[in-house]
Amino acid sequence: MHVPARRWCAAFGAALLLAGSAGCAANPGPPPLVDPAEVQDVPGGDTSANDAGDGAAEPDEETSTSRPSQGPERTQITVGTDALRNGLNPHLRADESATVRSIANLVLPSAFVDGVRNDELLVAATRLPTSSYAMTVRYVIAPEAQWSDGTPITGADFAYLWRGMSHTPGAIDAEGYDAIVGVRVSGDGGKVVDVDFARPVGQWQSLFQHLLPAHLFAADASDFRAALHDTIPASAGRYMVREVDRGRGTVTLNRNDRFWGESPAQIDIINLQEVRTTTQVADQLRAGQLAFLDKTPQETSSRVLDLLPSTQTRLISTPRTLGVNVSVTSGLSRGMREELRSLIDVPLLAPISAGRSADLDPAEPTPPLEGEPVRLQQFVEKYRPLRIGVDASDTAASAAARSLADILNGRGVRASVVSTDTASLLSSSMPDGNVDVLVGWRYDAGTTTQLAGRVACPTGKYLEENVSGLCTQENQLLASAILSGEVGQGEAARRVADIEQQEVLWVPVVRERRILALGTTIDGPDADLQRWNQGLSSAAQWTLTGTE
Repeated sequence: MHVPARRWCAAFGAALLLAGSAGCAANPGPPPLVDPAEVQDVPGGDTSANDAGDGAAEPDEETSTSRPSQGPERTQITVGTDALRNGLNPHLRADESATVRSIANLVLPSAFVDGVRNDELLVAATRLPTSSYAMTVRYVIAPEAQWSDGTPITGADFAYLWRGMSHTPGAIDAEGYDAIVGVRVSGDGGKVVDVDFARPVGQWQSLFQHLLPAHLFAADASDFRAALHDTIPASAGRYMVREVDRGRGTVTLNRNDRFWGESPAQIDIINLQEVRTTTQVADQLRAGQLAFLDKTPQETSSRVLDLLPSTQTRLISTPRTLGVNVSVTSGLSRGMREELRSLIDVPLLAPISAGRSADLDPAEPTPPLEGEPVRLQQFVEKYRPLRIGVDASDTAASAAARSLADILNGRGVRASVVSTDTASLLSSSMPDGNVDVLVGWRYDAGTTTQLAGRVACPTGKYLEENVSGLCTQENQLLASAILSGEVGQGEAARRVADIEQQEVLWVPVVRERRILALGTTIDGPDADLQRWNQGLSSAAQWTLTGTE
């Protein structure tokens, strides 16, 4: 019997932290095949055709007998990060964070990256010239593309993401998926994927980012909300999630030795360690225990870390903004919403939510209210207190929500905080009008699909990008024009911002800032940290200092 070739890790410098005995995983032979299947949005959820290739590959029987009893030691580093808030699904508003997004970039495959086709995943991705639908896009998956358990990447993975995005409350940038009516899978091993759209989507390249391993989940994606709560069970990137230990605040990433593309990761193990205090971070950087830092700064973080010898630091702003979503379905008139906006003290709430006054990137202050908030006072006296919704697991949003309630109560507008989970807020509380305000983070994906979603009428019983619930014929027409590409990105961004301003739908408070710190044990994309385009997301390009 042929024994697959093994790719063993080379041991690097003695100054590194080394794991004791684990050897690198085998570089596998050809992945198992799956039968082609056709996947449609069938009433009643009958998706059995999607299951043809869902079984994981059987383990290599020779792995345990052909591997040496003690292989070379594996190289590893530790990176300081923020704690996980919820799960690891980068597509959900409840889970999304800079750390989760970085992990997804290292672990999960995307059809396009920064608008460029991912040639490691796809052989082709084209819009077909003729179609019986509004448009059809054909994706051809690379024959060797596979998950870390040996299961091929197929059209089933595209179908799972489509179903999950279009049927789950709080999905991020879901408008393009809502336009899809079917995913048809064909070709050798299910590697040809035809995606049919009921409406044209101009920026279709933004779809199918961070595919998920469909063979490990429910075919109808009914588990999309909870599928990645504990871990990401299979990878198709240069790293894979080995372990998530919430008690210790660690996420362990192992190099994915089943990755088929060029330039595999050079560092075997990356330990993501939650670090809480500036003193802890500084001590571990001095001792070489941390190779890199990518986290939210504290009051003195940049000043302390700037003093460390042989350590580069950098502050960056991210596409995430903490702000206030105002409901139009709970009974607040536009005049009431305008009064509410004037009471949102951005310069006060920004440091309260961030827990620091240094290294902030606050939004523009709202115009102060002249006189008393008469409309709001009459509303709460006649009906009920204003209800401010917030995800209980989000400490920054919770701090802002509670202080906003204090501000309102201090101005004679009775208000209370409703602390629950994001899915409940977006599937019932906000659309049913039971919450007037939702305080939380908004991730700006920078796509026209997301911009369209912010002004599109919600089509289901839950909310996605249009958290306020505003629905007018004019806005729906604009959303369709943005989605199709008839309205370009720049104009779309301006017109959506104007609507949110005029209708008082969204009041930004503070943009996320992060601090990066680079020690002396790794080399990254550039010798100068200021020229790095990414923080932790660039880990697949890192090498240990002094190694070839």
